[in-house]
Amino acid sequence: MRTHGFEQFRLSEEFEPTLIDTWYEDLKAEFADLPPDPYGDPRLNRYRRHSAAVLLPWEGRLHWIPKTHDARHGTVTRYFQGGYNPEHRDLDRWFPAVSQRTESNPLLERIVLFDFAQTWWSERERAAPLHVGVHLIKLSVAEGDGSAVSSPNFLHQDGEPFHFAHLVYKENAVGGTNYVADPACAGAQPGDVPAHRLRATFDLERPLDSYGIHDERVSHHVDPIRRGDGQGPGERAVVLVDITPMTKAV
Repeated sequence: MRTHGFEQFRLSEEFEPTLIDTWYEDLKAEFADLPPDPYGDPRLNRYRRHSAAVLLPWEGRLHWIPKTHDARHGTVTRYFQGGYNPEHRDLDRWFPAVSQRTESNPLLERIVLFDFAQTWWSERERAAPLHVGVHLIKLSVAEGDGSAVSSPNFLHQDGEPFHFAHLVYKENAVGGTNYVADPACAGAQPGDVPAHRLRATFDLERPLDSYGIHDERVSHHVDPIRRGDGQGPGERAVVLVDITPMTKAV
């Protein structure tokens, strides 16, 4: 990531097999009943949960931030991107929270700590807590020729210094290609970007296939998915992790 602004990883080869064998199915099970994205059109077929944590760099542990109660969605967690998501500009979004069981999943914690190990910070930033956002997002097409769409549906930046995506599973799904391009391409569709500005095109296909980006140096996008020819819905499930320094406001 230091050289190109992004990097691909295969965590199935980075982590010890017993960790994956013991905890992967529990992590996957969290996606079975993800609620619809409360800020997306239901026709976009997008489902998600979100929790936030504080990571102390000198300790290497996650401390999950307390949740807020919402009459409609139960326990929720705040997410704010400022002006970086044009679809929800300067909007406080409150997403149903990740379950406590999954927050305690050792594989999820290991994923976050792996991501943190790929990042770099100033001496001052390393002496302060870091804010970690953990998003569970599923694109799911139950039937027919519809599609499931991420947000925003074009090349974009997220606003957090570092952002990581980890595939949990992709089943009976077509599409979901990832693109990484120059920052100036934010707002465009990948097909409209000159070839010399498109830095990478790739697919995450196997569980724990992953990539990370240094947000200020690239833009990125994932294609919608469609249902394949097999039985059951077409689904693509990912864990997204963003890491941001916490600063003192005076």
